[in-house]
Amino acid sequence: MVGHGGRWRLYTRWPAKSRFVCRGRCITGGEGECPVRSLGGISLASVATWLCVLLPCAFYFLVALPTVIRRWNPQPWFLLPLASLALFVATVVFLLATCCSNPGIIPRRQLVLATGTRASITALLGHDLLGPEAMQPSGDPLEDAQKMVDIGLRQRGYRWCHTCEIVRPPRASHCRDCDQCVMRFDHHCPFVNNCIGQRNYHFFIGFTTAAMLLAAMVVPTLMWCLFANDVQQEGSKMAVAWLRLAAYVGCYTIAGTALLLGVLWIYHLWLVLRGKTTKEHLTGRRALDVSGEPTLCAPRGPQLFDPHAWVDPAALPDSAASSSAHRSGALAGLDLSNPAGSEAWRNEGAIDV
Repeated sequence: MVGHGGRWRLYTRWPAKSRFVCRGRCITGGEGECPVRSLGGISLASVATWLCVLLPCAFYFLVALPTVIRRWNPQPWFLLPLASLALFVATVVFLLATCCSNPGIIPRRQLVLATGTRASITALLGHDLLGPEAMQPSGDPLEDAQKMVDIGLRQRGYRWCHTCEIVRPPRASHCRDCDQCVMRFDHHCPFVNNCIGQRNYHFFIGFTTAAMLLAAMVVPTLMWCLFANDVQQEGSKMAVAWLRLAAYVGCYTIAGTALLLGVLWIYHLWLVLRGKTTKEHLTGRRALDVSGEPTLCAPRGPQLFDPHAWVDPAALPDSAASSSAHRSGALAGLDLSNPAGSEAWRNEGAIDV
């Protein structure tokens, strides 16, 4: 049941840009660039990711792999198909998990108050998400950054988010695309239509690793099947000029994508070894010793909200537009020529610098 006695499930009244699917069991990001409306607003980049996985693999399993087995007769013959299938399944599962899992969303102030979870979240995070008990945010970025965050927490890297009106942990950041704060925020990835953070970074690394290994098997086989002279002579359809050209373009595109994927994997391997996130590396902002919280091997951490909790719709904003308007209004008066105003702008997370 979605609505009951004037109250609704939280996932049906979510105040940010993320979208819930499968009755609140899965959540995907709020990517707004080139949305495909017929697919529920999923970004074109995410559609391209799925096509780059499914189309080459379909040609590989239906055409290229049978040709390889028939020509080379590997022994045992089933080893290559099983290995390929295992990598394909792993790639799809990790991609689904990355696209549809909670990256570590920190609920905003109105949501915490509407669900009555302040005490439980404080116990989980070790600090009061809403700031001092007797204080309310004024809406002024500079004033709230000082009064809503205890000086001890500020010295440890805790910051006030003017959009969500919460005290966020040191490695958390506000995602502009999803319009919400994310624990140990790495980056927003339009190719998986989701944020990459504390609770799905493991899935993201698993996806890139499995996809790279799958590409190492699929791409050379497709290239051989396309360019080997004896194979070309067998396929009468490949003799058609336009079909041949399309095959060449497709093969080179997939090969280029696989190379870029390899570069991405190496980059994230370097980040893991350095214990950094993508945002920490690109912005150079990492003043704390986080050696006890590795990027990859740290625990995923708990989910900080229940999407199936009952809430009163009047207690939550009607849409993400209200929070965007709040952010714009709160930051409009900042003097960026003033160091304090510039720092408040950076801490907001509305602009990644």
